[in-house]
Amino acid sequence: MPELPDLEYIASRLAPEVTGKRIAAVKVKDPVVLRVLVPGSSFSDALAGRTIVALVRHGPFLRFTLQPDRELVIHHMLAGRLQHAPRGAKPIAHFCFGLDLDDGSRLQYGDDKRMGKVYAARPTDLSGIPLWDAQGVDILSPEFTAARFEELARGRRDQVRVFLMDQSALSAIGNAYADEILFDARIHPKTPSYALSAGERSRLYQSIRAVIAWGIEEVARAGRPIEEKVRDHVKVRGRLGEPCPRCGTTIRRVGVRGYDSFFCPTCQPTPAGPYTRRGSIPWK
Repeated sequence: MPELPDLEYIASRLAPEVTGKRIAAVKVKDPVVLRVLVPGSSFSDALAGRTIVALVRHGPFLRFTLQPDRELVIHHMLAGRLQHAPRGAKPIAHFCFGLDLDDGSRLQYGDDKRMGKVYAARPTDLSGIPLWDAQGVDILSPEFTAARFEELARGRRDQVRVFLMDQSALSAIGNAYADEILFDARIHPKTPSYALSAGERSRLYQSIRAVIAWGIEEVARAGRPIEEKVRDHVKVRGRLGEPCPRCGTTIRRVGVRGYDSFFCPTCQPTPAGPYTRRGSIPWK
């Protein structure tokens, strides 16, 4: 799935190409991913004839503001992909819908899992989009300070990787970068949040900022089409059985609340102590 660095890249690449363009026609092949929040309107009717005036990221969502009075919101979920191509180009794999723009290009969405959600809405309808209003502090915003992170981390009873991926707290860290952040901070993914020392919490905060900035830089440097996932630069994610780039130990995988997590057992040692009982370790 596109994660925050990918979404930042998509938005930065796509905004100058589609802003100011009018949607001349809407082509729908598979409506399963579509959600229309405009009463009495189809997806096509809700968008056709309107002009894209802005594109921004909101947590894991991409928000296209249209004039007059419309929003197109895309939540890629597991496998959604956007592509901007000439109208006559081959459709994106697993094509779901496309927007024909008045400059002769097409913005199209493909999703082989059909798990993504694409919303046609009015500005007043955004609160009706699941998770839209539930996003926590944006980790790229000025509000994401060390003090704010400390406030969010204090009292958490879950494992640290679960905390990192809780979008109602931190918006928005995905699977790949959660692993990279914990590797950078030298913290095992199963470490209980309440067992982190003050130094570890400080290190974790700095790693979030540094790793996400690094991810944004690496994805932009790759300069690939927006529909491609860029993961060549990751150090542990998906590297099962490979040597740790820091110490050479073989990278391992562990399950954390139903998700695979990749880590180095030397750089990120298993936390010591009776952490299996909730509440057994006081806040440090």
